[in-house]
Amino acid sequence: MRMPSNCLRLVVGVLALGGLVLWPAGCRSSTALDSRQTPAIIFDTDIGTDVDDAGALAILHVLVDRGEAEILATISANRNRWCAPALDVINTYYGRADLPIGCSRTGPDPEQWYHPSVGAFPHDLADSNAAAPAVALYRRILAARPDRSVTIVVVGWLTNMAELLESPPDRYSPLAGRELVAAKVKELVSMGGRWPNSPRDEGEYNFTMDKAAAYRVIRDWPGPIMFTGLGKDAMTGGRLVLQAPPGNPVPAFYRNFFAANQVSERSSWDLLAVLYAVRGLSSYFTAVTDGRCTAQPDGSHQWLPGAPSNHAYLAYRMSPPELAAVLEDLLLTPPSGYKP
Repeated sequence: MRMPSNCLRLVVGVLALGGLVLWPAGCRSSTALDSRQTPAIIFDTDIGTDVDDAGALAILHVLVDRGEAEILATISANRNRWCAPALDVINTYYGRADLPIGCSRTGPDPEQWYHPSVGAFPHDLADSNAAAPAVALYRRILAARPDRSVTIVVVGWLTNMAELLESPPDRYSPLAGRELVAAKVKELVSMGGRWPNSPRDEGEYNFTMDKAAAYRVIRDWPGPIMFTGLGKDAMTGGRLVLQAPPGNPVPAFYRNFFAANQVSERSSWDLLAVLYAVRGLSSYFTAVTDGRCTAQPDGSHQWLPGAPSNHAYLAYRMSPPELAAVLEDLLLTPPSGYKP
């Protein structure tokens, strides 16, 4: 996710494609862009610092209802006390009240702006300390899965990923973190970065919020990473707050965000990351695959053109307004079995 709109900096730049390869929809590299089976997803979020996290989790549930994906867990890198209850509220609304929920014990702790909405909707977790520790939950789930079968979608900072890489063997697996990731994770989808390059004096929120974590993960992740920095101009939430049925908690989160920031729509960074993780490039995206991302300890990053690597980043194929319409339709889809 990105910072709330009243904290955003102006992004100036043009996507320079010279010397890079754009893979059109339907084309695949030899790594993570190969033909997709139904993805089994762990959704990792800094929920509460923006509203697109809530929207992204909502459309993930809808896609699961349609048989397009499986959710293994929802995990917060934000350790604010309201994060786990917020995840619980959304999971419960979509009929998955027992879905595992984890929360960081060490990550940043920014205040949540939509916590007044949480108490108005059914949920069980009183605060984030009642959720499983994030890394322990990751290790338990990954150890039980087939090799190369898990997609991790991170729509916030990379705190949990860095700590997972550094985790020691435990009762769930004799493998250390890096080896466990290499064995079990098919793809990391990271909603972070400005592509192809980040201004050295500015960085990007999801990378700079935990600079050390971003540096370690970009440098050391042992499998494919798809960076998805798209979404600034794909505006959603307006139709949702006007048309969603009663009882849906996601419009309440959007209303609180809109009121706090005096806007009527929000960018769809996190929603597009989920859309890619489930449906791949489809007719929506192309992927730049020739080169790799390098990171610096200050949170900045650069794309270095060259031979294909385990890094790639998304570019638009479908226009942002068209993508916004796809996303808004998903946001307005009621849960499976919903009865007014």
